Amino acid sequence: MLDAILAEIEKSDGTEFAAEEEAHNKILAAVWNAHSLFTENKEGIFQQTAAAERQALADYLDKKAAAGIVHVSPLPYRRTLSGVERTLLWEDLRGRWGISDFWYPLTDAKPADTEAFMEDYFEEEVGFEALKAILSAHGIDRVFELREFDHSPEYQLDTEGFNPVYTINGEGYWFSAEMDWVIYASHENSITIAGEWLLTEIKQIWPGWEERRWLDWQERLQRGV
Repeated sequence: MLDAILAEIEKSDGTEFAAEEEAHNKILAAVWNAHSLFTENKEGIFQQTAAAERQALADYLDKKAAAGIVHVSPLPYRRTLSGVERTLLWEDLRGRWGISDFWYPLTDAKPADTEAFMEDYFEEEVGFEALKAILSAHGIDRVFELREFDHSPEYQLDTEGFNPVYTINGEGYWFSAEMDWVIYASHENSITIAGEWLLTEIKQIWPGWEERRWLDWQERLQRGV
């Protein structure tokens, strides 16, 4: 339920409110009305517990608002995409990179300037902080995140806040507005890096990357990697 509320709140980037009261009311509306696949069509104890939790959160927010200005550290930027944005971005991504339901290495066709690696080795030997540093050095400060499932929230994120891994929201795709690079994380422990300049720089900082190309679980067992 909290995930549903958060996704609803994050449809706003906070710049459209004329006053704090307007923002407060918008947040309360999300607290009481937000739903997801995991909260709809539930009955009995779930609804009773959900109502109590919504009330507790609303009471907490009212208490904070009544107390006046609250100083908190800013969070990285994250905004839930609208339905129109999601549709247009998916159309452009599929057209630019030939993506269907799955993508390389779970499909036979390998696009140019694309490599798939074993995700656990990538995370250990390269790391997401190094990946983010490469993107930031190229002036990329915002990234789009699209997910496999229709019910999963999809975002525009600060580069520092994105985490390109498979989650409960399914497989993921990450890219910038130019779509000259893509990162794809699958349910098969793979991470795909696509785009000439990004792939080149990953290889430059990753000695032995050739040995870390993706293998399915059977091949990994056979080779002991």
